[in-house]
Amino acid sequence: FPTYTLGTLAASQLFEAAERELGSLEEQFRRGEFAPLLGWLRREIHQHGRFYTAAEVIERATGRSLEADAFLRHIRRNVEEAYPA
Repeated sequence: FPTYTLGTLAASQLFEAAERELGSLEEQFRRGEFAPLLGWLRREIHQHGRFYTAAEVIERATGRSLEADAFLRHIRRNVEEAYPA
């Protein structure tokens, strides 16, 4: 399904952008801290949804147009953790 693929690419890219600003989100999640990410999403994504296209929102929030790089880094990291060399 192409829309799932696009959503996964966007999510990976947005997650990286949020981490650049907020620090390790996984560490925050382990501590039960979700407010920083929610604030970032509201500021960078939610408030702009009516005024910009999805592509424009992603570019404004991440500084780049939609690309596969963040998703590929995510996959590589997961594979390396699951199957250490």
